[in-house]
Amino acid sequence: MIHYLVAYSLKGDDPRKDIKPLHLEFLTELYNAGTLVCAGVLTDRPGGYLLFRTGSEEETRAIVEHDPYIIHGARSYTITGWDLSPFPLR
Repeated sequence: MIHYLVAYSLKGDDPRKDIKPLHLEFLTELYNAGTLVCAGVLTDRPGGYLLFRTGSEEETRAIVEHDPYIIHGARSYTITGWDLSPFPLR
């Protein structure tokens, strides 16, 4: 099944910590709905990754565009399709 990996990067110098609670609430709703598989912040630079279980890149983009970080211009993002394979690989 293809999943979609979304990479977030900080836009500008201001991390917009005031928006973080809204962002986390948004992600929690997606996780509870089964759309967001997992998410986390990078340890070596500002940014993070989100792994989505959706039907297409377009659907993923439509969801991400509703994230408060994106709405307020605090983050930019890229989307990459990822064909996950269950282990063991054959």
